[in-house]
Amino acid sequence: MLSTQSLLSSIDGYGLAFFLFATVVISLSGVLMPGPVLAVSIAKGHRDRLAGVKISLGHALLEVPLILLIYAGVVSALGNTSLRALSLAGGVLLIYMGVEMLRSRREVVLRGRDLPYGATFAGFATSFANPYFLLWWLTVGALLVSKASSFGMPGLVLFILIHEACDFAWYSLVSMASFSSRRVLGTRAQEFMFLLLGGMMLAFGAWFMTSALK
Repeated sequence: MLSTQSLLSSIDGYGLAFFLFATVVISLSGVLMPGPVLAVSIAKGHRDRLAGVKISLGHALLEVPLILLIYAGVVSALGNTSLRALSLAGGVLLIYMGVEMLRSRREVVLRGRDLPYGATFAGFATSFANPYFLLWWLTVGALLVSKASSFGMPGLVLFILIHEACDFAWYSLVSMASFSSRRVLGTRAQEFMFLLLGGMMLAFGAWFMTSALK
C-alpha cells in the first residue's frame, strides 16, 4: 500500500484526475480514524438519522476556511504556543461534551430526548477541540492544498468538494447505522453505548489537555 508521502510525491508526474484520486484515498485515511467527531456522530445519530450530514456541515464550517487560510499562507505562522492553547481549550470543551453525554444518557435512551447540543455545533466543536485535526492540516493537508493549487483555482475547488464529500459520506453512514441500531439494541446496551462514547470524549479531552502541558 502506498504511503501518504509517496502518493503525494508521485502526483507531479500525473494530471488532475490522479490528484483527485489521491485526495479520496488520503482523505478517507484521515476521516476513518477514530476520534471525537466519530464519537459524537454515533451519539447524535441515535436520535437523528441525518445527524451525520449536520455534523459534517459543522466540520466543514471550520475546515473550509482553514483550507483557504492554508492556501493564503496564513496558518503556517502558527507556533507551538498556539497549538498548546488549542489543546487546552479543546480538552475542556470535549470534557464538557463527554460529561453531558454521560449525564443525559438515560433521558436519551429511555425518554427519547436528544443531547443538549445540536449536531452542527457538535461537528464544529469536536473538530475545533482536536489539535490533531490542525496538525493534520499543517502537514499532510498543507501538501494537498499545495498540490491542488498547482492546478489553479479549479483544482483547489475540486479538492475542497471531494474532501468534504468524503466527510459527508462517512459520517452520514455512521449516523444512519447508529439510528438503525436502536431496533436491535436493548435499553441497557444503548445506555452502555453512551457510557462508552462519553468515556471516549472524556479520555480524548484529558489526552489533549495533558499533551499541552508536557
